[in-house]
Amino acid sequence: MKQVYLRLIKRALLKARGGVFFSVIAFFLAAGAGAQSVPSPQTLFTTQTPSQPNVTAQVRYELGMKFRASNTGRISAIRFWKSSGDTGVHTGRIWSASGTQLASVSFTSESTSGWQQQALATPLVIAANTTYVVSVNVFTRFPRTPSGLASAVINQNLRSVADGNNGVYISPAGRFPTFSNQNTNYFRDVVFTSDAQATISKVSGDGQTATVGATLSNLLVVQVKGTNGLPQAGTAVTFNVTAGGGIVNPASATTDTNGNASTSLTLGSVAGTNTVTAAAAGIGSVSFNATATATSVVKQSLFTTQVPVSPDVSDGVPYELGMKFRSARQGKLTAIRYWKAASDTGTHIGKIWSATGTLLTSTTFVNETASGWQQQSLASPLAIAGNASYVVSVNVASNFPDTNSGLSASIVNGDLSSVADGANGVYGSPGAFPTSSFQNSNYFRDVVFEADVVATIAKVSGDNQTGLPGATLASPFVVQINGGNNNPQAGVTVSFAVSTGGGALSATSVVTGADGRASTTLTLGAAGTNMVSATAAGVGSVTFSAVAGANAIYLENLKPGTSAWQINRTYTSTEILGYAGALSVQRGGSLPFKVSLAQPDTYTIDVYRFGYYGGTGGRFIVSSGTLNGITQPACPVTNTATRLVECNWSTGYTLPIGADWTSGLYMAKLKRASTGKESPVFFVVRDDNSNASVLFQSSFTTSAAYNRYGGYSLYEFNSTGGQRANKVSFDRPSLEFFEYSHLLRYEYNMIRWMESQGYDITYVTNLDVHVNPSLMSQHRVFLDAGHDEYWSLEMRNAVEAARDSGKNLAFFSANTAYWRVRFEPSSSGVANRVMVCYKAPGDPVAPTERFRDPSTNRPENGLMGVMYIGDHGALYGGFDFVVSNASDPYYANTGLNNGDRLIALVGYEWDGIVNNGFSPTGLVTLGSSTVTPETIAPGIPVTTTQISNATRYTAPGGGKVFATGSIQWVWALDSDQGFDPVNPPRVDARAQQIFVNVLSDMGARPTTPNPGLVVP
Repeated sequence: MKQVYLRLIKRALLKARGGVFFSVIAFFLAAGAGAQSVPSPQTLFTTQTPSQPNVTAQVRYELGMKFRASNTGRISAIRFWKSSGDTGVHTGRIWSASGTQLASVSFTSESTSGWQQQALATPLVIAANTTYVVSVNVFTRFPRTPSGLASAVINQNLRSVADGNNGVYISPAGRFPTFSNQNTNYFRDVVFTSDAQATISKVSGDGQTATVGATLSNLLVVQVKGTNGLPQAGTAVTFNVTAGGGIVNPASATTDTNGNASTSLTLGSVAGTNTVTAAAAGIGSVSFNATATATSVVKQSLFTTQVPVSPDVSDGVPYELGMKFRSARQGKLTAIRYWKAASDTGTHIGKIWSATGTLLTSTTFVNETASGWQQQSLASPLAIAGNASYVVSVNVASNFPDTNSGLSASIVNGDLSSVADGANGVYGSPGAFPTSSFQNSNYFRDVVFEADVVATIAKVSGDNQTGLPGATLASPFVVQINGGNNNPQAGVTVSFAVSTGGGALSATSVVTGADGRASTTLTLGAAGTNMVSATAAGVGSVTFSAVAGANAIYLENLKPGTSAWQINRTYTSTEILGYAGALSVQRGGSLPFKVSLAQPDTYTIDVYRFGYYGGTGGRFIVSSGTLNGITQPACPVTNTATRLVECNWSTGYTLPIGADWTSGLYMAKLKRASTGKESPVFFVVRDDNSNASVLFQSSFTTSAAYNRYGGYSLYEFNSTGGQRANKVSFDRPSLEFFEYSHLLRYEYNMIRWMESQGYDITYVTNLDVHVNPSLMSQHRVFLDAGHDEYWSLEMRNAVEAARDSGKNLAFFSANTAYWRVRFEPSSSGVANRVMVCYKAPGDPVAPTERFRDPSTNRPENGLMGVMYIGDHGALYGGFDFVVSNASDPYYANTGLNNGDRLIALVGYEWDGIVNNGFSPTGLVTLGSSTVTPETIAPGIPVTTTQISNATRYTAPGGGKVFATGSIQWVWALDSDQGFDPVNPPRVDARAQQIFVNVLSDMGARPTTPNPGLVVP
């Protein structure tokens, strides 16, 4: 009917006289002949809606999404989902992947909520398969779906980028968004119109199955169409086998008048998936998959020619005799075997157990011979995992075979191996799980195993290297492909791709050699983690990680260190003492020092920074040179009611802080010339512009609380007459050097170890978080270590707000945020130089009691998941940390099991789970350690033992929170404290792996991890 209709139109056209009529008819003919219509505009999101449509933000954000189009085309408008509480002017922006702003538009005539759309003044042309970012600012509220961009969202030509770091944000708004949390979808979108494209598509032949080496019965056929949508003849199509080792014939074909081209595939020699890619230059490609099935299955047993040294032993009692074994590959057990002693009688039952004693299957032996090997099939094959331990056992009535020490070393045959753990060859009561072992005796229990026919890809070498940005790594990334028979598979194409970090590869497509291996070499991109995926189609993929270690901490620790920072502890309080005019100072600033000597004398101030520095723990920065010292006035009690002691000393020296100084914990060592007596003054150098992964909070407030200089601290036990102060000043020297509350007791070890691993860190004090809570928004992880007992309400609010906005919190500490404090100016008018904590009702300004007290009613566990419950004050004592939920990802690669212990990591104060109605939803217990308290916290039940807990949870806003529940857990990372090391040391590689797991999950990865540590 269509052809008849077209002939009638053509006749009318021949009689046409008017040009307009001719044009209309010509257009109609073109359409009827199959001309392609103008592509319709597309958006990525169609029916999706946010799971959390109206989230509160404490700061203004630029929220965005990475996207790309499969075709060239143009963006005509920007869209965003508006929260009902979001007000103000919204500006949409399109950025290049490197942060160049390409287009922007201000939204007008917005509705109160839901999707908003604004046309660009001029459409923006974008390239195919190129990453761009669309963003729109918010003021107070925004929508989100956590993990909404973890996998690609696809609609026609548009797709989101699933790089594990999509859903991007930054604060303040208006800048290129680079940070990501949980691949959150903030519902930013574009309106895109594709340019007309030629296409290639599969016609037939996909998804066939045949035995290995066979030629498929159906051809693999593709069709190429031009931009007008009609079949396109004369186009060259190339066919390539990209997985499975098969052969195509022909490898190149030209499309016929129907636009079709075809080839045949002969499957490879190994069972698995064969993949063929058909490509037309300048148009695109498609992939065909075919399955090659195995022709036979190999049955394996562990023992082949082995015979028992003692084939007929008896000690007069019946036993269950067994052997621990494993397989290198997944598969199934089809039968159980055992060697029968000539004098053994009765019924024999074979059993397979899990490593923990769960009976998985059993079978009763029938038709046995008088002696030697017996074999009985299982009623149903038992599937087992690769590289997992199992136990096979068979009972005996009295007599059995034995080879002493026969299992002391691993026996290997094919995929099977015995477990050489020093306790193999197991025995027990008949029918029960055998757990005892004697001299690693081989009782000759065995299985029949069939490996699953699965090709595999595995990393061989090159993972977790480190180098400077732009450097080529010393070792290539090497993978190996094994076929279903576990033999190396040649001729398989492995595709390598940089997924994170922007590095460059020496080769992106490599065919495996005779050894089944393929490799490439990475030239590192910008500072941070570079991730490279290696993929074999139809087999699988693995990921390599490398770190471009140019963060400031990594570079700082390349500099020479020294142990000269260590203080001579023979100093006295009357020889030389001092304090700094501020707890922290910004890079490029200056810091005054107030110093007093017992008698006028000369002295020096040597400045050191704490870190790793090859194990020395510190680096010399600068010396003041020789200074003239004076005896400063005594420090009076300036307020008898609160027992506030303030020194109002003159400045003896002002230290210039270089703009290039690395943020960190610093110490000024004061040294009197004539006697050599020394004392320390601690301070932090900040970098307020840093976007380091980790924000390390140093606990100067707790040190100040315990400081008894002038006779008074916030504690009765070290205050004059047992009368504690209600206010303490930072304007005084410290007399608590290296004791329970001191920075070097716990924080030094955390700093030393983290910097040895090259973590990207910047440092602040508690007071900095109090004064400038916006610092929290610049970093992925807030980290607290050791003893951090005194917090202001402003600090608590800032940390909780950060958590609620998706920031992560790591508390390697205990007794944290216990006392609520506030700050006042000094008597000379300097802000925040006095810390106030009445510890009871009576503060005329605000309640400075416990956070858990009714006056504030914000128990610590509402933030951390745990709260202070007790202590035992023995320095370097402690109780064992006991593992719970060992299957949790935070225990990955540790080898720890439930009930395992990390020695003496709980103390001297600890936290636990308290059922007070404030525990976060979804709290996961990671440690349950029995401890004996010397002191029990107020409000906690009196008992002779307590349970200290380590926990984690994820807040509704996406922030992850981890707490060790112990002050001295950090000693498992590093026990060196210079001249006064932790004794006995507690360093444990399993705890170090836990730390790496926690921070990696929170978005902070080590640049230079210790050998043996696995970085997730």
